[in-house]
Amino acid sequence: MSSSIDLRRLGHLVLLSEELHFSRAAKRAHLSQTAFSRSIQSLESDLQLRLFDRGTRSVQLTAAGRQLLTQARDLLRRADNLNASAQYLANAEGGELNLGVGLMAAHSFMQTVLPRLRRECPGLRLNVEVDHWQNLLRHLEQERIEFLVGGTGERHEDLRLQDPRLQVTALPSRQTAIYCRRGHPLLVADSPVQPQRLLGYPWSAALLDDTSVLQLFALLGLPAETRPPALMSCNNLHLLRETVLHSDCLLYTWEGWLGEEVQSGRLLDLTERLAPELPARSYQLRSHLIQLTNRTLSPPAQRALAMILQAGGQSDGAIA
Repeated sequence: MSSSIDLRRLGHLVLLSEELHFSRAAKRAHLSQTAFSRSIQSLESDLQLRLFDRGTRSVQLTAAGRQLLTQARDLLRRADNLNASAQYLANAEGGELNLGVGLMAAHSFMQTVLPRLRRECPGLRLNVEVDHWQNLLRHLEQERIEFLVGGTGERHEDLRLQDPRLQVTALPSRQTAIYCRRGHPLLVADSPVQPQRLLGYPWSAALLDDTSVLQLFALLGLPAETRPPALMSCNNLHLLRETVLHSDCLLYTWEGWLGEEVQSGRLLDLTERLAPELPARSYQLRSHLIQLTNRTLSPPAQRALAMILQAGGQSDGAIA
């Protein structure tokens, strides 16, 4: 018995079962009656089963033919569904997309990109994981996500981003600021706040590690060995906001997402009150698109990346 059962001959089996007439079935198959008859005979030969009883004036399915007909129709239906899904996926309108989004991206341009992707690809299943980029990078390496977009710090210098297995594309940076609550002890005096006084209070951020602390304090003109009394990293922006609103904790973050609290006066931007003017005003948090090299992204992922680059005003170019 041959293991090769092509869909074309199964289609002929279904046509003949419906017409029970070789000439009419051949016409529907756009074949000559001779070619159509050879197709049925070769299928029977490969299966080592007689599928039809032929009489001088009639054609009838055999018992074996009736049993295989249901499975043949099921296979053809699945093939049609597979073809439709492939076309849907090729047009980036369906399928599944797994991606990682950093906190800064999730609360900035991704709020425009994801709704647009949802509108243009209503049949697409989206799985979006929001976390620190270092955690998302592990998921990318495990190929649990196709790409990630996240804030990766001031410069493209993290050794993990220089891994040749990664393709890294720069996105626009965001300005940063230091916030405190209304009535904070730092605001009691009318005189400008000296950077040294910032060390007397806890600090918080979406991601605050030794590297980012050193970079920030260097820009503030503070000695490298200095440290605040306590640090708090949190990937939940609501908790960060509530912490700084109801304590003396200072919040270091990108500008924009606290606009309502700043406008109402519940939070104040310390970068406007420090003397001399805070050099960290020039400190930027940068975002990058990160994907694996030598991996062909799915059409939905390619479409999403194009939207992200467009939203960021970037051309498609990788960082070496």
